[in-house]
Amino acid sequence: MTMRRFKFISVGAAALSVAACAPVSILNGITPASTFEKTKNVSYGDSSSGEVLDIYRSEKPKADAPVLMFVHGGSWDSGNKDMYKFLAEGFTKSGYDIVLPNYRLYPDAKFPNFLEDNAKAVAHTSKAFPGRSIVLMGHSAGGYNVLMLGLRDEYLKAAGVDLCASVAGIVGLAAPTGIVPLKSERLIEIFPDRFTGDDAALNNVSAPAPALFLGHGESDTSVYPQNSEALAEKVIARGGKATLKIYPGQSHTDVVKLLSRHFDDDATLKEDVVEFIDGLPKGGSFCR
Repeated sequence: MTMRRFKFISVGAAALSVAACAPVSILNGITPASTFEKTKNVSYGDSSSGEVLDIYRSEKPKADAPVLMFVHGGSWDSGNKDMYKFLAEGFTKSGYDIVLPNYRLYPDAKFPNFLEDNAKAVAHTSKAFPGRSIVLMGHSAGGYNVLMLGLRDEYLKAAGVDLCASVAGIVGLAAPTGIVPLKSERLIEIFPDRFTGDDAALNNVSAPAPALFLGHGESDTSVYPQNSEALAEKVIARGGKATLKIYPGQSHTDVVKLLSRHFDDDATLKEDVVEFIDGLPKGGSFCR
């Protein structure tokens, strides 16, 4: 498999344009709020450091469905849960409850601080939805975060969460996995080991883990699809379960856009994610 060097994109509120004529603020504005009840800025840790989350409860919940937790991207130095009403509603209209956390960002946080924050958010989600399994989802940097939580159980364990008993599956969208060492000065400050050690998802494929869904746009030039391809190949070779989907013509941000009700017919990504979630086991040990 030919590996190309990947780049990162900083996805901030002003920069994330989910369609040429529909920046995220417009998309959120035309997204209805009738399919959910929202609880905003719930503290899961130190709220003064931004450790807060929003809970979207579906008005018509699907029976026996896991609760979803979506982690935003933004190169670990930008991004915010408030940008993703359109994504949350895309799932609440389909009957899923979904949690969106904020977490500490660079320069206040470096590896593994954001993973520790996300793990605490999972612990809070588990308490808010007792008896429910959790599916972790993330895009770009957020995709990296949720993959790391699923491939290394130490962060969840430190937060009091049993990975294999609580996390039914993981959805990583356009996630960097570590196919080449990092070179950007800022990213090296965040990841001193440059994705050459246990800071890379690819270097943590050893222990049993929940099933993965890896979705990537074929036209992604910010985080190349080889990241997802390499991780899926390694997980399957170890005997784990990984579903890989590459979407023709889709870019780095398209794979987020496609989860909105306004774009979910443009490709099968939303349908594929829902099929993956609905096919996950309902209980027992979720790892293999």
